Amino acid sequence: MSINIKYRSVKAFLLASHTGSFTQAADKMGLTQPSFTSLIQNLEQMLDIRLFERNTRKIELTSAGIEFLKRVEKPITDLEEAYISMKDLAIVRRGSIVLGSLPSTSLTLIPKTLQALRQSHPSLQIRIVEAHNDELIAMIRTNQIEFAIGAVTGSDMITDLQFHPLLTDWFSVIYPPQYAEKLPDPIYWRDLPDHDLILTSQGSTPRTQYELAIRNTKSSIASRYDVTHMTTAVQMIHQGLGITVLPQLALPALNLEGLLSRVLNDTTAKREIGLFHRKDRSLSPAANAFLQTIRTVIATNNNS
Repeated sequence: MSINIKYRSVKAFLLASHTGSFTQAADKMGLTQPSFTSLIQNLEQMLDIRLFERNTRKIELTSAGIEFLKRVEKPITDLEEAYISMKDLAIVRRGSIVLGSLPSTSLTLIPKTLQALRQSHPSLQIRIVEAHNDELIAMIRTNQIEFAIGAVTGSDMITDLQFHPLLTDWFSVIYPPQYAEKLPDPIYWRDLPDHDLILTSQGSTPRTQYELAIRNTKSSIASRYDVTHMTTAVQMIHQGLGITVLPQLALPALNLEGLLSRVLNDTTAKREIGLFHRKDRSLSPAANAFLQTIRTVIATNNNS
């Protein structure tokens, strides 16, 4: 049996039932009285049954109309709520995203972006997973996160992910004042093994780029100290234990008072920061809102 009942006709029936008036119901739907009456008549013809008793003064539901009202009122309400819910998701009134972030972007870009998003989309729920770049890429591929703010360098070959570039970030050598005379100017990757080097752990972009640059030289790639967090490396430098390489993006969020820095002069001493996601999956409306917001934050920072 084919059913071809239209939503608009059922909505007209519900409004007429609730208001007890075709005139009031027509006003709520923004229709003329004849157009509204036509909707009710079409519904009755489709059902082959009379739903209303009507005269010049009032309308009343027939017994069939009462039964129809009982059966359609909740499904129509559920349908309308589902529609509103989907529209809410589409315009990011609510929803949630799970994103990955490099430690450096978590220190700087992410908080400012979340602050801006909170103003424009106050009900949006966000979970942030902080990890090194190779871990973020793995998590995108296995659907643990929808997207990540990560990095690509000249050596990266990532063909299965879509990358939306955001900014270029350079690496700097951070050192205590007593190293000022020991370090050449300009300074290159090849100059670092001659000093007590403090590097962040395997998988971090400064560590990866350093090892790639030194691999073809006669120098040892081993660092004097390995640490997990950039803040630990900075505290060790404050104690005069050596020098480190950190992304410039993170420096404003670190305690560098009394320390010095120089940008590495190698062309490989940079990375492109951007948003990664799977090529075979479109970004959700919430993720697109995040992308547009972080672009605005970066543009604002560059202009300030």
